[in-house]
Amino acid sequence: SRLSNKGFTLIELLITMAVVSILLAAVISVYAGLSRSYATETARATAQQDIRSGIALMVQDIRLAGLDPLGTAGGGMTLNSPTDIEVIADMDYDGALTLGNMEQTRYFLNGNQLIQRLDNDGTTDLVMVDNVTALNSALTLDDDGVTPLMVVINMTITAPAGRTGTITRTLTEQVIIRN
Repeated sequence: SRLSNKGFTLIELLITMAVVSILLAAVISVYAGLSRSYATETARATAQQDIRSGIALMVQDIRLAGLDPLGTAGGGMTLNSPTDIEVIADMDYDGALTLGNMEQTRYFLNGNQLIQRLDNDGTTDLVMVDNVTALNSALTLDDDGVTPLMVVINMTITAPAGRTGTITRTLTEQVIIRN
């Protein structure tokens, strides 16, 4: 019988499978690295966005601290501790603090969460930022030692970033009190 030269030998098939396996391993390795990088960068962006939005809301309320056009609502700002800020502003210009009008806002750290409490009644607690590992606030007073001029807020977030561990973001904001 004649041997046909059609087809592949066993050695050719083994060599082809070895080369394809090496290429496939390289592609999977690159994909896994890119996937880890994507997860880490997504976690960084999310943490950065969370910390910026949380501080932006605090800044907005702190800038309104002391808004009291009639001088009878008792508007102002209190720094109860470095992790607890309370802001009072007469938002409806009626000369009194009215429940439900968001005229009394408190920001405080509860475990690893930044909480916003409106009207200081305990029923409106809203988690502003998760994974907060540090929150420090400092108040600068006027020469009279009573009137607040500026608040410095420093917040740090440590968030999980997949199998690569955790990422940490810190943001510091100086807020000048307008009223």
